[in-house]
Amino acid sequence: MECASGCAYGGGTIINAIATGHGAAFPISLRVAAEVCLSDSPSVSTYADVDVGPIYKILTRLGGKLGVGPVSVRITGDLPTAGGLKSSSATVNAIIIAMFKLAGREADLFNIARLNAELSKEAGISVTGAFDDAVASAVGRGYLTDNYKMIVLRELDVSGRAVVLIPPYEKQRQRLEEMRAIAPVIRTAVAYAGLGMWREAMLINAVAYGYALGYPPEPTLEALKLGAVGGVSGTGPAHVFIAENPEEVAAALSKYGRVYVVDIPQSPCST
Repeated sequence: MECASGCAYGGGTIINAIATGHGAAFPISLRVAAEVCLSDSPSVSTYADVDVGPIYKILTRLGGKLGVGPVSVRITGDLPTAGGLKSSSATVNAIIIAMFKLAGREADLFNIARLNAELSKEAGISVTGAFDDAVASAVGRGYLTDNYKMIVLRELDVSGRAVVLIPPYEKQRQRLEEMRAIAPVIRTAVAYAGLGMWREAMLINAVAYGYALGYPPEPTLEALKLGAVGGVSGTGPAHVFIAENPEEVAAALSKYGRVYVVDIPQSPCST
């Protein structure tokens, strides 16, 4: 049986793109892998408890585009599917990379991220297409992007280690008006990121979106007191903090939910 595989990283938010269309994200070392094999009929198996309907839609579109299919897909990984950790972007990236390999075609990782954004919007996975998340996941670096034009505005020098918190909060899905209302504040975060000042941008974003989404502020405030920067990632409920003392921050945040200390990659995922 002819097969190919691909992988991509999860990530954390610097700026959520919903308010302004400009977003910024960085990768984390938790990842998703996809093995795609030619098959008599399409099938999808995954380690995560998620709706695979959108994946079938993406496979149909990709198969038609690349002249490959039908295929069976096996998705594995250690990236939690708690909202905000870019698991959808990572999964779609891994599938696209594997499908291109199966078709014997090469693709630039930035173009894979653009295709990811297009397919994610079509499949109903993302409001904006999450181009910022897709780029960080595929390329393995932090970037500021214009998600409407699907262009990279600048690379961000994000490195070190991060703390991921998955609290038992219910995901806030229906607060688009509230998120768009904070656009004037988020434009300030975008301006900071455009200057390479991603820490300031991340703090503004965390406070503004945390307030708009209604998540309890205590985890973010506790992390900030310990010198970390960050907060709600995407629309949550996951929170991500970058810290020079990640073990200390993780210990302090453990009372709020599950915590992981992760690396921040500086290159693409490799199988």
